Amino acid sequence: MNLIRKSRIGLIFVLLAFSMSGSASLAPTSKFDEFGDINCEDEMAHLDNFAIQLQHESSARGLIIFYAGQWFRGRLPKRGEAAARAARIKPYLVQRRGIPTSQVVVIDGGFAEEWRVDLWVVPKGATMPAPLPTVSVKDIRFRKGKPNPHDYKCGI
Repeated sequence: MNLIRKSRIGLIFVLLAFSMSGSASLAPTSKFDEFGDINCEDEMAHLDNFAIQLQHESSARGLIIFYAGQWFRGRLPKRGEAAARAARIKPYLVQRRGIPTSQVVVIDGGFAEEWRVDLWVVPKGATMPAPLPTVSVKDIRFRKGKPNPHDYKCGI
């Protein structure tokens, strides 16, 4: 084997090892927590723990995926009810816990059997997980009326 060919092969191995070591050091995206229809104090406790984790991993993003339930508190949901309830989450993290607004992403995940929130820690450079709805929108029936956002404030 001539010297030029050996150096090319060596360079390829070095570049390959370098690119693999860069991706291997990237922490995986992980689901931090999830909660369903719980009271305000318990919800804030989940969010406080999430905020602490995001403060420790300041380069990571906090992804919040909420799912509207096929049922909400034992009855059919109203259109927009899940979004009205989820609308309080990001302001709580930003205004009360000091997480930068750019570090928190909220996604409507579609529908599940019950209203639910998934909290994810996504390291810088990692791919955001996709929502995984478990109920098709065509299987959802809504009751009449619009949700009042004030009904979901939680005093925060």
